[in-house]
Amino acid sequence: MKILFVSLGCDKNRVDTEVMLGMLHSRGYDFTDDESEAEAAVVNTCCFINDAKQESIDAILELAELRKSGQLKALIVTGCLAQRYKDEIQDEIPEVDEILGVTSSDKIIEAIDETLARNTIFSHKNYFDDINKKPVGGNDRIITTGGLFNYLKIAEGCDKHCTYCIIPKVRGNYRSVPMEQLLDEARKLAEQGISELLIVAQETTLYGTDLYGEKKLPELLHKLCEIEGFKWIRVLYCYPEEITKALIEAMKSEPKVCHYLDIPIQHADDDILKKMGRRTNQKELIERIEMIRGILPDIAIRTTLISGFPGET
Repeated sequence: MKILFVSLGCDKNRVDTEVMLGMLHSRGYDFTDDESEAEAAVVNTCCFINDAKQESIDAILELAELRKSGQLKALIVTGCLAQRYKDEIQDEIPEVDEILGVTSSDKIIEAIDETLARNTIFSHKNYFDDINKKPVGGNDRIITTGGLFNYLKIAEGCDKHCTYCIIPKVRGNYRSVPMEQLLDEARKLAEQGISELLIVAQETTLYGTDLYGEKKLPELLHKLCEIEGFKWIRVLYCYPEEITKALIEAMKSEPKVCHYLDIPIQHADDDILKKMGRRTNQKELIERIEMIRGILPDIAIRTTLISGFPGET
């Protein structure tokens, strides 16, 4: 049985896809990129912005035609669009057999096995666990990045509730993955030849606060640097107000950690930042970046900005 996997959206979604691929591989399923060879298909969707939503819908509709013709024996939809629009997908795209919520990707084997076993026209079943279900690390993954880099997702969800962002409603509250599980998963990636590890989450800087009562990203970086095989470790998605001197000092002390941060500031006008629900103002942003550059003068900083926010002239 060959399965076609379509993974859309962010790198956190990619990690979820790789975990599902690993589970299905352990079950004995094979994979293909060729629609004509596939007997089942899984679409891991995104709904963060309208373009991403439309891309996900188009992918589902294309595969729904193959399901309707009988070429596909199962069509499974998961990810953020599935979480947010479960009822709409079920009502408007009846060719979708099963829908998995964002915390139910561990049910992927059951979903495909049951659909194929029922062998009905369209089976229609949903798997939705608690949106705040604790995340689990240490997973066996099928690498899809094609080479030397991959991602380590250290947490799930977000507590910030910025006014433009749907993530907390779709992905739930901020939940860290236990450190030992992360280290186990990182070792497995290193054993598969990954030399650049990218640390990701909806927000990396708060890692550990829910589990250990304090920010543990600096400690995690130190322990990741002890793993043989990694040459570079890169940190993404750092909220500016949560970046501490301890984190920057840890980056400075570890040769494997790239002098690079992804700091989405979103805007630099105080009124717009307030309307966005952001927790910094322009003065604080400048002070934080000056602190970072004072410790790491050669640091490269990547950011994300929104223009045309409602109320902006």
